[in-house]
Amino acid sequence: MLCPPPSGHLLFIILHRMNIIETLNAAGQQELAQHLESLTGDARANLERDILSQDWQELKALHAEKSAANLSDNVSADLTPMPWKLATDDLRYDFWKETGEILLGQGKVAAFLVAGGQGSRLGFDGPKGMFDIGLPSHKSLFQLQAERLRNLGARVGHAIPWCIMTSPLNHEATVNFFSENNFFGLNREDIRFFQQGTICALTADGKAVRDGEDHLALVPDGNGGCFRALAQSGTLAWLVERGVQYVFLYSVDNALCRICDPAFIGALAEKGTILSASKVVHKAGPNEKVGIFAFQNKKPGVVEYSDLPENFRDMTNADGSLTFDGGNIAIHLFKISGLRKLQTSKLPWHTARKTVCGIEKCFKFEQFLFDAFPQLGSMLPFGVVREEEFSPVKNAEGNDSPKTARIMIGKLHREWLRKAHVKIDEKKLYEISPTISYAGEGLKQSVFDRELGRNILEFDED
Repeated sequence: MLCPPPSGHLLFIILHRMNIIETLNAAGQQELAQHLESLTGDARANLERDILSQDWQELKALHAEKSAANLSDNVSADLTPMPWKLATDDLRYDFWKETGEILLGQGKVAAFLVAGGQGSRLGFDGPKGMFDIGLPSHKSLFQLQAERLRNLGARVGHAIPWCIMTSPLNHEATVNFFSENNFFGLNREDIRFFQQGTICALTADGKAVRDGEDHLALVPDGNGGCFRALAQSGTLAWLVERGVQYVFLYSVDNALCRICDPAFIGALAEKGTILSASKVVHKAGPNEKVGIFAFQNKKPGVVEYSDLPENFRDMTNADGSLTFDGGNIAIHLFKISGLRKLQTSKLPWHTARKTVCGIEKCFKFEQFLFDAFPQLGSMLPFGVVREEEFSPVKNAEGNDSPKTARIMIGKLHREWLRKAHVKIDEKKLYEISPTISYAGEGLKQSVFDRELGRNILEFDED
């Protein structure tokens, strides 16, 4: 007796699964294809979902390219430092600030937070943005940033859209944290959460790494994937629909980030054809692990610390200062036209050899945000003071730790009070809530007397 032909729905499933198997076989992933065929039910559906999220021909090409090449990225001998100066030394600084405030007040600026990281290096089991660095208020990094945006939005008279890029590891926890805290006083409709992309890790011989029976070992595709994620999630279209023209991009772990700095925005707005700007600080020394701004083959960009040859790293000027001293602090500003251009651009993939799911020397691929700059042409370096704007929280102890961030905030806020001629205890450090001052404005003795113990808190350095 002949079996009846499969129904339309069943036929679709059969053809769909045949297509997946053919795709894997064509990409040299026969082992994964055979494993998939052995699964049924939810396990098969889970693995199929992961498989369909990947470009297998691209992965095949990446493995072939990176296997044949030296894994360290080549830095051209034609490398020259990018000139820059402190923005506050420019006579146009106040004009830039006014221009930026006008643009913010017109709703033409959005903030873009890269927040896909976990706090594991800090001994914290959760999204890094939820981490409490130990200030007297015990506010998380997310709350400090939200309150800065809230204050600035109130000052300019317009809510500032906030795009928050998470990762599959921390998306749900991040969204729940904001919801549980009533979005820190911001309107929910002004915040857009979306996830960065992932890419499958490969073994040394190019086979897909599995995470258990029914999942691939998918790793974040790097901060350079933010442009693709911004477009594919519909967030770029959301910004365009709102009339946004400038996007301020920063990382979650900078406790001193001056989010949507009006002067920074105004400076780029003045440059008609330039599509991006980046904040720059003097490197603390040749061995500080930050990238440097430079021209490579006459194109502007960033050279990562690990890629900078030692002779360039240690090079000094006649006065003893570092030749390549323009440190990248991961604070950037893009015109929306630049972001639209980047959504279709192909950034290069960088490679690291890591242990993944217990398998040694696997290929992990990622894209770096700063590889976008050569594609955009000219860029604007905007020099800032480290002590005012850069305090990364990366390590549990020592440099770039919660303690160093607390001390830098305390000293900066004490200096704000000094400049406002407020009588303070010089032996103390101070935490000033972003709800009452964004960057030192609005402070005076009567405010200090009223807010001390509430929105202004004293603490000791130790």
